[in-house]
Amino acid sequence: MDPSIKMKRTGNKFTVFLWHLQDLYHQLKPCRFSFIVALIGGAIFLCVDQGTEVLRALAEAGSLTGATNVARFSAFWIGLLIWCLVSWYTARVLLYFDFATSEDWHPDREGWWLGLHNWSQRNVPRILGAAPAWLVGISLLRARGTYEANPPPTLLYGGICAIAGGFVLWILFVLRRSILKRSHLALTPPQTIPSELGEMERTSHFVLGTMAFLSLLLLLLFTLNPVRCAGSLGTGAILMFAAASWAFWGSALIYFGSRHHLPVLTFLALWIVLCSFNNDNHEVRTIARGNPTPAKDIATALRDWHMRINQKYPGRTVQPLFIVASEGGGIRAAYWTASVLGSLQDAEPSFADHVFVISGVSGGSVGGAVFAALVASPPPPGKMAETAQTMLGQDFLSPAIAAMLYPDFLQRFIPWPFPYLDRGRWLEQSWEQSWRHATHNNRFAEPLLDLWNDPNSYVPALLLNGTSVETGNRVIVSNMAINSDYLAAEEGASKYESNLDLPLSTAAHLSARFTYVSPAGRFARDGSHVVDGGYFENSGATTALDILRQVNREITAPDSQMEDVIPKLIMISNDPRGAGAGTRTVAAAKDQSDKAPTTKRDSAHNKPGQFLEDALAPVFALLSTRDARGIYAQREIGEAQKTFYEKLSRKDSASDKTQVYFFSLAPAPVPLPLGWMLSNGAARSMQEELYDRGASKTTNVQTWNKAMREQIVASLGGKTP
Repeated sequence: MDPSIKMKRTGNKFTVFLWHLQDLYHQLKPCRFSFIVALIGGAIFLCVDQGTEVLRALAEAGSLTGATNVARFSAFWIGLLIWCLVSWYTARVLLYFDFATSEDWHPDREGWWLGLHNWSQRNVPRILGAAPAWLVGISLLRARGTYEANPPPTLLYGGICAIAGGFVLWILFVLRRSILKRSHLALTPPQTIPSELGEMERTSHFVLGTMAFLSLLLLLLFTLNPVRCAGSLGTGAILMFAAASWAFWGSALIYFGSRHHLPVLTFLALWIVLCSFNNDNHEVRTIARGNPTPAKDIATALRDWHMRINQKYPGRTVQPLFIVASEGGGIRAAYWTASVLGSLQDAEPSFADHVFVISGVSGGSVGGAVFAALVASPPPPGKMAETAQTMLGQDFLSPAIAAMLYPDFLQRFIPWPFPYLDRGRWLEQSWEQSWRHATHNNRFAEPLLDLWNDPNSYVPALLLNGTSVETGNRVIVSNMAINSDYLAAEEGASKYESNLDLPLSTAAHLSARFTYVSPAGRFARDGSHVVDGGYFENSGATTALDILRQVNREITAPDSQMEDVIPKLIMISNDPRGAGAGTRTVAAAKDQSDKAPTTKRDSAHNKPGQFLEDALAPVFALLSTRDARGIYAQREIGEAQKTFYEKLSRKDSASDKTQVYFFSLAPAPVPLPLGWMLSNGAARSMQEELYDRGASKTTNVQTWNKAMREQIVASLGGKTP
């Protein structure tokens, strides 16, 4: 025997203990992919807010959103069962093979260690098979604690069933041989340990072939049309099926590498890196232009607006001009923004005519775009908010996740880009499909500038704010010309050919490329990239301030004919913690809201604590700075408006002293998450807060949205508050 090996076997007790641990690691290493997938799945449902929202959405009854139904609920549990079975079977098969290893480098297995190795080979696959059910069950029970009161009983029953189901699976795995023998289905076990698939029994070939077929079928369906196929299954089921697929194919790669003594996973990782030099498939979609209205500068647009407003409402001595700044925040921001603006239009039909511009970021841009499109294609009177909520209440997360985990993930292994596989496109097309179902027209898929093609109708201007990856500046897509009056901003229209335009869904998405769920978009013309506008500033107030500055300059010019125009700000915040700006917000409201169970986790996200403080503190600082910049911009524009009002000497301005109208959310009975899917409870809570009926019972923090709406209506010469 080699003396070096003998020396290793006769080391001190601690060294021998470490060798035994290493030996155990090498024995269990083949089933590592099942373990990794279970770890990632547990982190998603236990640590990620949108993962918890997926479980809440499945459990909550109601028809306000399309997040749950019998088919989706059933698909979720079927997917979980398949994940459990795949995790168990692949681990069992891999541990069954006799792969050549460096076993001779470790101490002889004897006594307690030999028993541990034998126990591990039998029971680790069983643990891995039951673990997904246990993790999901714990996550369901934990989701109950995110409610202030009365969590859905389905979470309790589902959690108990999932955990109990994990134990049932464990028992079945243990008794499997006995059950098969009694039913005369068991085959005679091979006399030698197999070293390749060809030596396995036929049953194993059938099971593994079925797993491969199902995962490839899902890949095909989600590649052909993730909007329809994934929308039928739901996000929860997609995550379950994806976990099963990844566990299977990851284990297949481990088998191939172990069988041929090749570092296959390392080679694949290097291949992905090499492919990334040329396979960016996230090109921003463009569409051929018709005959859009040429982009106007602020001065021209303001004069045209003033002439039109006086012709339509000649009896009004004061004409309010509203500049809307809508905060980002995924589907929560989109739903809230469209609800606020839609409810104002429902309460006073002249409201949209007085909205000069909407500056949106991220989800706020999506909500603003939905409102503008509804103004261009109006629903029945009094149905604006309801139509917007119907359109935005769908599960947009499932197509994005399905595309991300299947076709767009496959693109990472292909050295040439295929834009068809881009998950960003499928998110946009899910918006377009939801719009068609809600309005029975195709406005959201048509060119952005077509919104302003009809000279007989007025649509508020849109300024949709993204962030340039290369420069860090704002990238603004708009029907208005973006010039030097917008400080340190780039014009989105300059990044694609003049004969092209963006679909409305793409223009909104350009501002709402939410971290990782939506990829950075690439402009084909110059190769530059754009990400979520919240990276620069999340409130939309910076661009609104640029507008306000130009409007005030035009109004106060010596030759101005717009003495009757009073510019006013509408700020829409979607932060349930009340961390906004404006005359109605006080620090005490935020302190109180942080006590609510539904917002405690939000408040704790940016607190680094003691865990890896040196490494994580800079990251938390950047995240906190992002939020702080939005609050600063809101307060800055509020101060600018206040200064402008103080300089006005017109007597008619005294009829309404309100300068800023501030709409905001408050802690709700259920969490109000980010992401691209809302539960029925979250949608219901936002609808109630729109009329000040949904404030937190724990903190008693009240909103003032009804009062804001009544004041705006009064300022338009409508109802008196």
